[in-house]
Amino acid sequence: MLTIRSGRSLKAFTLIELLVVIAIIAVLISLLLPAVQSAREAARRTQCTNNLKQLGLAMHNYMDANNAMPMGGYFNDKSPTLPWMHGPLIGLCQFMEQGNIFNAFNSSLRYFQYPENDTVMAFKLGTLHCPSDPEIAEGNGAYSQFAAPRPSFKVGLTSYRGNAGPWTNPPRGVNPSATANWGALRSNGLGVLYMTSDTSIGSITDGTSNTMLFGEGVYGKLSQSDKNCWHWWMAGNYGDTLQTATYAPNIQTSSNLAVFPNGAAVFIISASSNHPGGVNFAFCDGSVRFIKNSIQSWQPDPANNYLPAGLTVTNGIYVPTKPYGVYQALSTRNGGEVISADSF
Repeated sequence: MLTIRSGRSLKAFTLIELLVVIAIIAVLISLLLPAVQSAREAARRTQCTNNLKQLGLAMHNYMDANNAMPMGGYFNDKSPTLPWMHGPLIGLCQFMEQGNIFNAFNSSLRYFQYPENDTVMAFKLGTLHCPSDPEIAEGNGAYSQFAAPRPSFKVGLTSYRGNAGPWTNPPRGVNPSATANWGALRSNGLGVLYMTSDTSIGSITDGTSNTMLFGEGVYGKLSQSDKNCWHWWMAGNYGDTLQTATYAPNIQTSSNLAVFPNGAAVFIISASSNHPGGVNFAFCDGSVRFIKNSIQSWQPDPANNYLPAGLTVTNGIYVPTKPYGVYQALSTRNGGEVISADSF
């Protein structure tokens, strides 16, 4: 019988060597995953920045055509049962290559008028969706909060909301023609987009580079019940297409939120995002900047019902008795504050 001899012996891995190799691979993967996730988030944040740039450009084109920004919301006294109307994003559609949507909208009727405005209400515009907030794309499906014969309906959502200023004034839900102090309430609107606003570039005396235009509001962190009601892209309402700077960005991360009266409402009207450390904002000059959560801001005061310290409300008028924080100052269009570029 012929025997073939080899000059070398074959050796297999021992179990210990195999386990060591697996452990090394696991360590390498664990080191690689955060880098991959960070790269993906950087790409998402860049896309979010681009979305806000598109909104800023659309707003400037709108103002070139109309000499003022669209109203943040308004009251239609010809429709006493459904008086509150659409918000600013409808008007911007015609400057975002969505002229068909703008033309399909019946602006003399409320945004959820059935069946006239159903198609527009259900429309989803990718430019309004932050990719770091994936739930915003599909929303909460079909809604059915109105009485028959209104069937269930779909609603498109937005991640981006207009800067109403340091508080929710003038309020939604009052009839201007039937409110004795409406003039005072309206003059208390200090942002650029609020109820019945008509802001022009000339009225932004703080400077367009120092005044916020649009900011992010994250949808995915809302409770399931709140997801039924907020971020509607066509609605003129605080929490839908408008937000305030009363509280610092991402206030929902505060340990105090659990004890805030109406804690959900605090979050709903405040800027927020899923980007680590802060929120993207478009400014009135068309630039987009990342505002950190740590920006100098008013702080909730337990002794003041968790409103910021030094902020009082008398007859519906908000009166600050202490200076604005940097964040609140950036939300006013004509407060006269001096804001250093290195403070935000």
